[in-house]
Amino acid sequence: MSESIDTPIAIVTGGGKGIGKAIAIRFARSGYYVYVLDVIPSDTCVHAVGNCEYIKCDVSSESDVIKAIDFIYNKHKRIDVLINNAGVLIIKPVEETSWEEFRKMVDVNLGGVFLMIKHVAPIMKRQGRGVIINIASAAGHKGLSNHSIYSATKGGIIAMTRSLAIELGQYGIRVVSVSPSSVDTDMLRQEAAYAGIDYDEFKRQRASWTALGRIALPEEIAEVVFFLATSSASFVTGVDIPVDGGRNAK
Repeated sequence: MSESIDTPIAIVTGGGKGIGKAIAIRFARSGYYVYVLDVIPSDTCVHAVGNCEYIKCDVSSESDVIKAIDFIYNKHKRIDVLINNAGVLIIKPVEETSWEEFRKMVDVNLGGVFLMIKHVAPIMKRQGRGVIINIASAAGHKGLSNHSIYSATKGGIIAMTRSLAIELGQYGIRVVSVSPSSVDTDMLRQEAAYAGIDYDEFKRQRASWTALGRIALPEEIAEVVFFLATSSASFVTGVDIPVDGGRNAK
């Protein structure tokens, strides 16, 4: 399906793989025209369902963000949904984490959310509507060794979400965050490699942390994100939704 004047527009940062890829495909299959913003080339939606376009964008670069958003707005004159999913994980004890590694996680994970919202919010304000969904993490709720900076960025996303919901609600804009726990992605494989544990064994360990006794698939996170963007969630804002299989309950 090619986009028309009535086709809703969604942006997914970090949509080239993992959770972001699943989110982009879910929205594209549901009639959205999706823009995947990522630093790595991606034809995710084009090959899967169409309705998708890739823009190379480093979300920690304000000039990249402005260029991407200007391109999308000039083409469509609307942005309906923004999903801030881009993130990086560097696993190290705090004393071994360099300032450059600290800055990278903060700049991408938290700064990228800030920059995208800073430049999309004015468009949504003029529209009088919009949904912003920030992908946080169970690590923003639970302590995890060697993840202190990553956890801090995800906790910051949750706090930013609450404040922005108040700030933007008067303009008809909803802001929510979603906190997955362990999900079957390349990032989880990265954690297994750091721990020096076979991936299947690592998944079993992480599964034992949940009430459901398993880890999530990216598509399960995407379903929740899609629901939050719909009118069925029209009174949901300013909250974090744990999609963690009961991780917080244990």
